[in-house]
Amino acid sequence: MTFDEAQKKYGEFLKSRGLLNTNQRGVILREALSTYGHFSAEDLTLQMLKKGLKASRATVYRTLSSMQEAGILDEVDLGHGHIHYESPKTKIHHEHITCEKCGSVCEIQIQNLESVVSDAAKKAKFTSVKYVIRISGVCEKCGTSL
Repeated sequence: MTFDEAQKKYGEFLKSRGLLNTNQRGVILREALSTYGHFSAEDLTLQMLKKGLKASRATVYRTLSSMQEAGILDEVDLGHGHIHYESPKTKIHHEHITCEKCGSVCEIQIQNLESVVSDAAKKAKFTSVKYVIRISGVCEKCGTSL
């Protein structure tokens, strides 16, 4: 999704909720979509402060949450005790594996996972299935430092 597409989609989402599409929301949208990889609301707030962009921590949290609700960002639980976000820039579905020692995160693809989940849901007579898989372990770097 391009920035213009995301901006339009988010504007329509806000309007449908009776909310204003403020300049501050636009700045947060631009910063979130230009951030590579996984980030938390705290990460984005600090990134914005370093650039001299002002937004309260609460506004960043609320805006990211509404962007996720609008389908512009994906919410990811990496097991760090808070939510991370990522831009769905790629159509390739992936999971995340988190190191239990250092917290590093790798994206992995599990072949046929979507079809396995979809088939299981159909057998249980479910449609429109969403799933979350949380994988953790010890990365190679931490494993060799024992």
